[in-house]
Amino acid sequence: MKKKSIIMAIVIALMIFTIPCHAQTIAEYDMGIAFTLSDEWKKEVYEDGMMFRHASNYQENINVFFIAADVAYDIEKIDEAILRNICDSVYGDSQIAREMSEKNNAVVQVAANSVVSGYEYYNEEPFYCYEKEYTVTSFGFETASFHKSVFITAKNGRFYFITYHRDEKSNHLSDVTDLLQSLSFESGEIKIKINDERIYPDSAPMLIQDRTMVPIRAVAEKMGYQVEWNGNTNTVLLTSKDRRTVLQFAIGDSVAVKNSSQEIRLDVPAFISAGRTYLPLRAVAEAMNAVVNWNGAEKTVEIWE
Repeated sequence: MKKKSIIMAIVIALMIFTIPCHAQTIAEYDMGIAFTLSDEWKKEVYEDGMMFRHASNYQENINVFFIAADVAYDIEKIDEAILRNICDSVYGDSQIAREMSEKNNAVVQVAANSVVSGYEYYNEEPFYCYEKEYTVTSFGFETASFHKSVFITAKNGRFYFITYHRDEKSNHLSDVTDLLQSLSFESGEIKIKINDERIYPDSAPMLIQDRTMVPIRAVAEKMGYQVEWNGNTNTVLLTSKDRRTVLQFAIGDSVAVKNSSQEIRLDVPAFISAGRTYLPLRAVAEAMNAVVNWNGAEKTVEIWE
């Protein structure tokens, strides 16, 4: 699994005031997500994602970003201890103390008061949730507390991270949970058209190592192929109606077979995610003698028989 440190801002408490609250809709095509958030939060865009700062406390913030995975992951099938250890490392007392000391040009000591972790569901999606409360001390400054909440999920070949940072005088966690409850992964999702007709697989395509991976049954059946699964060999068999073309893909194998003898090299092997068998779309379609085109403007794979 790829690991990437999460850069967090340092909090200084400001007084909270009440302002009217309305919702704004955030649709990020490149990130493949959309959600709603109170318009008390002001958006900033950076290289790996986006940050929202609260109008009543500029240093209270929500970060939203993703990391592309080299394989597909189901967040619930990742050992919770692994995720806990990663978060403990990234948000460890010494790491936070070092970041705060560098930012404030002073020696800062940080101690964790409590840690809560586990799995939760928002908008029917599983998230690994990690929350930590800290006490901060530094010579010449009053003792202060702040909180970090982290929500991690895996979707469409990506890890998504939503992190929330607040101090002891402000708490807009309900805005964060509203974001999670409205979070949709359809914005920016890869679409598939066959002979100019869009099809709707029961699971979303994924982009893995720049290859479009699709739950193959919907595509194959639309193109007139019979789909068979052999659980003993972990192999999917695609057979044309006239039985002149038979394609065989084994889970995890970088070579597929056409008509028992012709080898097809795969940059990304077939895999199973959430009970669905994913195959590389271009390799499958071209093995079926179809023409494949990528429409970047509409983020659509176009297949012509």
